[in-house]
Amino acid sequence: MTQQVANRYEFERLPLSPIDPGTNVLVAGPSLSGARRLLLEMLADGGDDEGVLLVSADLSGHEAVRAYEETGSAFDTGRMCVIDCSQQGSETDGTIRQVGSPSDLTGIGIEFSSLYESLSGRNRPLVRVGLYSVSTLLVYADDFRAVYRFLHTITSRIRTADGLGVAAIDPEATDDEALGTVTQAFDARIDVRNGDDGPEIKVRGLPDQPDGWLPVPER
Repeated sequence: MTQQVANRYEFERLPLSPIDPGTNVLVAGPSLSGARRLLLEMLADGGDDEGVLLVSADLSGHEAVRAYEETGSAFDTGRMCVIDCSQQGSETDGTIRQVGSPSDLTGIGIEFSSLYESLSGRNRPLVRVGLYSVSTLLVYADDFRAVYRFLHTITSRIRTADGLGVAAIDPEATDDEALGTVTQAFDARIDVRNGDDGPEIKVRGLPDQPDGWLPVPER
């Protein structure tokens, strides 16, 4: 890693300690448990000097932007982009790029490389990448190993470029063998569940993080 420790990714609104650049995290839990919300919160907690790239396989590009803004943060088109592969027909513009289907992993990868390079080249050494969701990519894939290879390529690029990768998956909707395989592309995992008073998270594989299940504050 080339970044200094002072440039770690911080999360002011979440019960998470700063995360080192070059880290890829798998958020595991059903959407209704808050998995998508947590992913978007992790993207939205960055500073104005950080880029954000969201790959949306479940929502159209415009819906993804609205979901992001529901975290309480504005979607800054000067430093944020969306790749829409949801098949829901967003209009392509400078902020939203269209890929025909979640099955087009090559097309997603091409757009990812182009947009990541553009974001990191605007004097923003730190870029947060979100992928929602891996489960959808698996549904459309002929072979889960193709999804693993795609994730391995994406996470390797993020790792080399000192980015932060956050991808969500629903373990209950994923075959155990596929889950075990795609998990290998990530450095750590955050499990999400519904607690008595709202979503709770538990961190695995990241240093200097709190232990046990932690409540996620309401906005």
